[in-house]
This record gives sequence, structure tokens and C-alpha cells, in this order.
Amino acid sequence: METEDRGWGGLDRAGGIALIVAGILVLVTLPIIPMIIPSLAPTSVRAGLESIHSQSVLYGTTWGLYLVSGLLNLIPFAALYGVLRPNHRMAALVAIIFNSLFVTIDVAVDIPVRLSLIGLSNAYAAANPAAQGAYVATAQLAMDLANITVLIATFVHFSAVILVSYAMLRETPFRRTAAYVGIVGGIVALLFIPTFVLGSPLSGLFNLAGVVLLFIWSVIVGWTLYPLR
Repeated sequence: METEDRGWGGLDRAGGIALIVAGILVLVTLPIIPMIIPSLAPTSVRAGLESIHSQSVLYGTTWGLYLVSGLLNLIPFAALYGVLRPNHRMAALVAIIFNSLFVTIDVAVDIPVRLSLIGLSNAYAAANPAAQGAYVATAQLAMDLANITVLIATFVHFSAVILVSYAMLRETPFRRTAAYVGIVGGIVALLFIPTFVLGSPLSGLFNLAGVVLLFIWSVIVGWTLYPLR
């Protein structure tokens, strides 16, 4: 039993550090996002390819940071499962499944598709006008796929945050503040989905608010996880 506690303790510490670092990486992207709006939300596919081509470094850096942050999320949710499973096994299990699904979608589909647009934008810029149409059609498919996957990833990710935060409400090591921030932040972030589908400018505000609240939640929960055992 002592060996098992030491094992979970090591995971708790790693999870705490990983959660804080993941939150910081996402926060770092906030000042970059306004600069690459033409690439993230283009007025047309051609305009998007031209913007991505001219902003390839910032665009690639942003999605690279998201990639690392997503992978780091695997560790804290495994640690949270270990802490919460005695009293909230089902909520913790569903949360870790949702988070694993989020990481899989994000790392295996969404981010690679978005990064592939850099190559497409370079090829589009180098092609003659007659050949550019093929790259536009391919980019249209890639952008549509990315927009669908980001909605699914957002849903499963923040649903996982809401579930573990709800479970934290009655767990002694965690502050109620962390639980409430996670629940509110998760709900706010989920509002991004319907507003994005409807094309509302509020989607950007909900996304921004969700990211900020997620960062606060990451720091509080990560700080709590680190010294648990």
C-alpha cells in the first residue's frame, strides 16, 4: 500500500506541474490570437491561404503550443482520477475518458490538419493561377474538417473539466474555489460551440473567457495536486 501511495504521489506531483505548464502554454497564445485572426477566421479560403502563408511562423507556433499543451493534459487527468476515484469513481472515469478523447482528436486530427494548411498555403502561393484552384479546394476540405473537430474537442475537453470540478466540491484537498472556477469556466467555454456555429462574434469572447478561467483553474488545481502525497 505504501508503494502504491508513493506511485500515486509521483503522479500527483507530475500532474500538478503538467497542468500548470499546460495552462501557461495556452495563456501564451492569447496575445498571438488577435494577430492571426485573418488566418483562423478568414473571409474566404483564398484569403485564409494568403494569410497563413504570410503568418506561417506565428500560425505554426500557436498550434505547436496547443499540441504540447494537449499532450501535457494526459498527466493531470490521470492524477485526478487517482485522487477522486475513491468517492467519485464514475465522474472521474468519464472525465479521464473525455480528456483522452480530447487529446486524441486534438493531437491526431485537428492540429495536424491545421498545420497542413501551412504547406498548402506555400504551394498555393508558388502555383500559377490556373493551378491554385486545386489547392483552394483541398484547403476548403481541411478547414471544414478542422472546424468540425475543434467543436468536438471543445465539448469533450470542457465537459471533462466540469466533471472533475464537480467531483472536487466534496473532496477535502481541493478548494471550492477551484471547483467553481472549473464549472463556470467549462460552461462559458461550451457556449463557444453554439455561438461559433451561428457565426456570432460572441464566440471569440466565450473562447477568450474560457481560456482565462481554464488557466486560473489549472494553476489552482495544479498547485493542490503537487504536494498531495
